[in-house]
Amino acid sequence: MKKFFFYLFLTNINIICFAQQGNVGVNTDNPAAKLDILTKDNTGTTKGLQINNSSGSEVLTILNNGNVGINTSNPSSQFEVTAGTNTKSVMKILPLSATNLKQNSSINYNNFSALGIGINGNLLAKSDIRNNNVNAITFDGTYTTAASGANTTLCSINRGSIVRFTFHTAFLQGAAGTGVVKFADILWSGETGFKVISSGHDFGNNNPNNLIITGSGTNTLTFDVTSGDDFVFEVTGGNLVYRQVNPAGSPRSEQFRILKSFRTR
Repeated sequence: MKKFFFYLFLTNINIICFAQQGNVGVNTDNPAAKLDILTKDNTGTTKGLQINNSSGSEVLTILNNGNVGINTSNPSSQFEVTAGTNTKSVMKILPLSATNLKQNSSINYNNFSALGIGINGNLLAKSDIRNNNVNAITFDGTYTTAASGANTTLCSINRGSIVRFTFHTAFLQGAAGTGVVKFADILWSGETGFKVISSGHDFGNNNPNNLIITGSGTNTLTFDVTSGDDFVFEVTGGNLVYRQVNPAGSPRSEQFRILKSFRTR
């Protein structure tokens, strides 16, 4: 294979460029990458790379200590982004799936940890229950009840599992015109059964439709409305399941949300 060498000496700015087999180096005669830049000084504030826009404003900076800045000339962290204007956000992260409801079957949403922002603007990984046990999971998402009233699995239950989640519906569940929006923070363990930590509800169109939650301390938790479909969570056959039932007829197929969920193991 032929080797090609190209040298460019600019002594007034003390730069040497060297190209070998397609690699280009700045301040190094042995570039290990397509573009290899070696900073001239060894201080943390020495700039290895600076890119300015057409107005002469510095938009990208890489320092000798590895800090990278966007719209900042002296980044103080490994990666620092400044919006530069109050008319745009600092960062935008698009949803992983087109639905934004965690229903893309090709994505394992349990592989992701929540992020938080500290009081100094630092981006941090939040505490994650899955760090405590390899079998711990989360199961946030949008789910749909079966029109047949059959059980649908929310997650499996293991020996020693403790489960907690927030349950939320729109004005759909209940009867047409008297739907009940439900919200509940729910805990389950093998020894205590279901516990409702907090809950709330309201009904649509100013048509009263009372809601009673039954089954606390058991393995079957029922959200019982006076008129229309009831909603049931149950631990049975090694699974946490859900279903919608209507004592007066066939239940409807409706969506609900699970938030802030975890299973410990």
